[in-house]
Amino acid sequence: MFQTRLAYLSDIDKTAKSIAEEFTAGQKITERLLKTIIDLYQSAKVEQSFKDEYFETAYHSPITGELEFFVARILFHYSAFNDKKWKIYLRRQESKTAPDIRLLKGDKTFAIIEVKAKAGWIQPFLSPERYQHDKNRLAKGKSPFDPDNLISNSKNQLNKYFTTFGLTSNDIFLFLPTLALVHRKKYLTELPEYYTYFASTSGLPADNLILLSNNKRLDLSYKTNDLDPTDNFEKLMSKLAKR
Repeated sequence: MFQTRLAYLSDIDKTAKSIAEEFTAGQKITERLLKTIIDLYQSAKVEQSFKDEYFETAYHSPITGELEFFVARILFHYSAFNDKKWKIYLRRQESKTAPDIRLLKGDKTFAIIEVKAKAGWIQPFLSPERYQHDKNRLAKGKSPFDPDNLISNSKNQLNKYFTTFGLTSNDIFLFLPTLALVHRKKYLTELPEYYTYFASTSGLPADNLILLSNNKRLDLSYKTNDLDPTDNFEKLMSKLAKR
């Protein structure tokens, strides 16, 4: 099983290296990222291949770990191709805090990237309509959940990054491939509003939300060609390249 897992991660790493090479050559890379994430989801669904009349699985395994590894290895290979000498720390703990991806030059942390495959439980942090929905349920006694506590806790985590690693708001990014689970069917929020709302809840610049697609309804856990890639990841890479 070790060798099988190693081979799988090696395939992910091979793709990450190719993408880093393409970006170094000046090519757009976000569409490849999106297609690779679709592949990660398809791989996570392999359990469904064992379905028969006596066995069935209802949902696939999460891909967050593989996605974090994928993004981290793109950064690693870009650094290697361009002699940046970055250190890439993946989920490494320091002072009781463990960012998903931490980038260092020498011994100095210069950027942190939090990686989410999907928004999941942090939806009120990203959607003004979900925030209001949860506040209404709280006011009516239908739920004990207060989205303000979620937002406060998320900001406290960011503050830990500021103090622990000596960073500013310009140095922390949230990588979220799409707005799946965030933008619901009846929601009217437009894409620019999501960026603005993120800035208000996080205290980070709006463009530090790294969405890979302009398609608000895109769900990469299903095969699709309606990707509509942004250039946010290319912009992120260009920012990091200047560090």
